[in-house]
Amino acid sequence: RLTCQRIKNANVSLVSQQFNKSATFCTSQQLDEEPRFLEMVKAYFDEAAQYTSIRKDKLEVYKNCNTVLKVMLPLRRDNGSIEFIPAYRAQHKHHRLPVKGGTRYSPHVELQEVEALSSLMTFKCAVVDLPYGGGKGGIRIDPRQYSAREIESLTRRYTLELAKKGFIGAAIDVLGPDMGTTPREMSIMKDTYQMFFGHLDINAVGCVTGKSISQGGISGRVESTGLGVFYGIRELLKDEGLMHRYNLTTGVKGKRVIIQGFGNVGYWAAKFLTESGAKVIGVVEYNGSIYDENGIDPNDLNRFIQDKKPIFAYTKAKEVYKDDSAFYKECDILIPAALERAVNKYNADRIQCKILAEAANGPTTIAGAEILTNKNVLILPDLLLNAGGVTVSYFEWLKNLEHVRPGRLIKKWEEKSKKNMLNVIYKLAGKQAGEFTAEEQEIIAGPSEKDIVYSGLEEVMSVAVEETKDTAKSVSYTHLTLPTIYSVQISVVAVSLKKKN
Repeated sequence: RLTCQRIKNANVSLVSQQFNKSATFCTSQQLDEEPRFLEMVKAYFDEAAQYTSIRKDKLEVYKNCNTVLKVMLPLRRDNGSIEFIPAYRAQHKHHRLPVKGGTRYSPHVELQEVEALSSLMTFKCAVVDLPYGGGKGGIRIDPRQYSAREIESLTRRYTLELAKKGFIGAAIDVLGPDMGTTPREMSIMKDTYQMFFGHLDINAVGCVTGKSISQGGISGRVESTGLGVFYGIRELLKDEGLMHRYNLTTGVKGKRVIIQGFGNVGYWAAKFLTESGAKVIGVVEYNGSIYDENGIDPNDLNRFIQDKKPIFAYTKAKEVYKDDSAFYKECDILIPAALERAVNKYNADRIQCKILAEAANGPTTIAGAEILTNKNVLILPDLLLNAGGVTVSYFEWLKNLEHVRPGRLIKKWEEKSKKNMLNVIYKLAGKQAGEFTAEEQEIIAGPSEKDIVYSGLEEVMSVAVEETKDTAKSVSYTHLTLPTIYSVQISVVAVSLKKKN
């Protein structure tokens, strides 16, 4: 992350031959002066807990992680050497089972990070009313430095270690993809678990989500987090009173968007926002940033990045930088979709957006959020906004448990019902029913798996947004923040724990 690096004498290259001398960077030492990720999550929890009537001793139970596992994975490298690599899995709360959370492959994975992320998952699932506790895990590697064979070996060993200790299974702990993992790794995990335990568990394929379609995955999972970000932003932009408070018009159309992190989440969010009339004017990556007030084509940029080219080499944008200068350009919506603590006390005062839409996990520190709030910036919290991934993972898990594809039992029945309805309409209109046109055939067609997934996600996000706004009003908040959501979801978790006990 460029905001966490010291870059001296950055060679800033602009197509327009301009040089931004105000570009500064937050060093790792400076960022360490902020609360660590786990401390930040607990601080948000404590602030929100003030709005509940729950006893302090019970709040301590809800705040802290139930179980954490650390294992050392042996790996024989392709050159014959042997490495021992740390791996983790945290289960925050068991008030609802299974627990659910992603699996990271990153050199930054450590104990406190997985604890923090697992607690966020508990409350995120409560926000969108999913029957899960929170979990999170990962292996401390940079996947770019390991071969496909080495990653497969690590993935299989990690799965076996989790299984031996009760940290994976469709009814216990359902893993999913996260930073550094793809459907390939999820399919390897499923294959390993099913190979050793499938004869004892008919639902073994549901031990992980985010798998390839051929391995029990579900259509729409790849784009689900970005699509959820879009749905969340779209629903909040419909609120006339909220938009008036932040000097914005309602609706997505015409909104200027800057995105930090153009990976899976950032790209899909940009794609759906652009298709609805917004304009992506800036993109920030780890190796540079670009800006164009006339708009950037997300599909073209994605193809460029997929070719492993640095973003500062993208010449179709008017302004190209080798630093994160585009992050501080004026815009309507800023979407941090990279790592945590991207917006902090050292750079929040330079941010020029009206809405900060948190697509990443914990991208805004407490100090950063306070600065933005004082600048009258609307913060759309990650607990709400990036819940699309776990929601569609829930749909995949249900598909695996039911052993049937969504819509398979009703698709033809719906088509037949619509045809009969059209024939009745033709008859009442005095027309002869004949062959249906291509447009009519499209209307008649029953829902595909992806149609059902998109529809379900839209419903979940719409309801969650409305409940979040109601929560903000109930505690007299004039803006949406993490404590706004935490305050009601702490109570939700408390009720669930009370019922279980």
